[in-house]
Amino acid sequence: MRTSVFLSHNSADKPFVRRLASDLENQGITAWIDEAEIKAGESLIEKIRNGIDNAEYVVVILSPRSISSPWVQREVDVAMTQEILGRKIKVIPLMLEKCDLPGFLLGKRYSDFTNESGYIESISDLVKSFGITFNRTALDGSGPKDHLGRAIDRASAKALPYLVKPFHRPYQYMGMTVADAAKAVNGTPNEVGNIIIESDECHMLLEAEGNFINYADIDIKNTAPHFQDQDFESEPIFGALSINPAELEFARKKTHCHVYYDHRKKLKISVLCAYDGGPLSVGFSSKYYGM
Repeated sequence: MRTSVFLSHNSADKPFVRRLASDLENQGITAWIDEAEIKAGESLIEKIRNGIDNAEYVVVILSPRSISSPWVQREVDVAMTQEILGRKIKVIPLMLEKCDLPGFLLGKRYSDFTNESGYIESISDLVKSFGITFNRTALDGSGPKDHLGRAIDRASAKALPYLVKPFHRPYQYMGMTVADAAKAVNGTPNEVGNIIIESDECHMLLEAEGNFINYADIDIKNTAPHFQDQDFESEPIFGALSINPAELEFARKKTHCHVYYDHRKKLKISVLCAYDGGPLSVGFSSKYYGM
């Protein structure tokens, strides 16, 4: 079972939190971040409370902005109360920028991220505090110019939505049983076991082979109409899906199709325009990895 971490933070610190969440995910740690978990119309209080209830750790990102945030104070209060009452949850302060440690966190050792050049050492220490061996090769070492935050910024500049569950990181469903995938996306398998999820922003197909999902495809609707002789950039598309392009090998390029390999997850990822006038889509395949 994956270790789960709730990231309590102020929205102004979002670029750092996105990078941290991506790097924790690459260490096999499930990172809860509000923009990926809360859909429009859902109760913020209820979703945040559920996020804390299901987490083993609450990491509080500390900065001059967050220590004055009522939301962060409320989240920490909930987590600290559960910790004091003996629930299996641990609150870990993370110092992003120098500030006075809030009274409710006094006495706790904090993880120090104030030195940008020491990021690798800092995240290694944080991961080890979860009882997990740090995997240096799984860390995005490409630097701040190419990490996930930049891709998300590019998506925003292209007016692409930041996609939330169940559409962010569609690779997470690969290898799941059909039943587990259906539960994860709140969908119903059809007669052959495939699951289709539709929204105003996306169309997603999870394709089954036997009892397991072996292919995922997602159309991003507001990229239509696109044409096969029209160039496009993949980075903003990856940003919309919360995928770090720095983790991928760019293998082949045609005007209508870009092919990438994720060697850690053993996936072939294709970004393409399947037909003239259609949207850009992203396909994930474990079966055709390396082909």
